[in-house]
Amino acid sequence: MTLPWTLALLAVGLALCGFCRWYESRPRALGEVPLFPSTLLLALGVLLTVLCAAHLVSLLTGVPLKGSLAP
Repeated sequence: MTLPWTLALLAVGLALCGFCRWYESRPRALGEVPLFPSTLLLALGVLLTVLCAAHLVSLLTGVPLKGSLAP
């Protein structure tokens, strides 16, 4: 994945986190059911943001990411 794609996905993840956080914190009438699972989408946005940030660091430094199981 190239740098522009990584930055675009990072922006999408941050926007998704911001929207879901706003959606969860706004006041609702008693008994009103949310229209979509904002907690699940918030978790996906956080995961996308963390992964894109780690990939961005590896792109900028030139050091590839290694997992704990890599030899």
